[in-house]
Amino acid sequence: MWCSELNFNRMTDTTNCQLYLITPPKFDPKPFLERVKTAFDAGPVACMQLRLKNTGDDVIKMAAEMLLPVCHSYETPLIMNDRPDLAAITGCDGVHIGQGDADYETTRVIIGQDRIVGVTCKNSRHLALEAAENGAEYVAFGAFFPTTTKLETTPAELETVR
Repeated sequence: MWCSELNFNRMTDTTNCQLYLITPPKFDPKPFLERVKTAFDAGPVACMQLRLKNTGDDVIKMAAEMLLPVCHSYETPLIMNDRPDLAAITGCDGVHIGQGDADYETTRVIIGQDRIVGVTCKNSRHLALEAAENGAEYVAFGAFFPTTTKLETTPAELETVR
């Protein structure tokens, strides 16, 4: 099922704050699915990113197959982290790429024109403008706070997004 076939207006609705959920680096599928449903029931969720680093492709594919029906039942897109190839194979609704991943043009060729592409811009408004000009549906900044999920971060200040 393609984004154009689903009502993914949550990604473009700017009237309310919405969550951008990111999966933990590892999770037990059944209990995690219940937690995902609870989060979706709590309020608007713009999208969910499947972010399984240092994990085999089979595990990532299985997680995508498990999460896609739940996300779609809540009209919420599932975004694959870093891997446009797996986003295309699994039918994810889009992909989030970092500065060290495939470039926007290559990513768009791999996943097609009707899926979401988000781009990490670290702390750079210039990178954000460039990504938007290329056609990215959204940009992300950070890290704004210390994190244990990324070894190398570029500190971002709130002024970056004001």
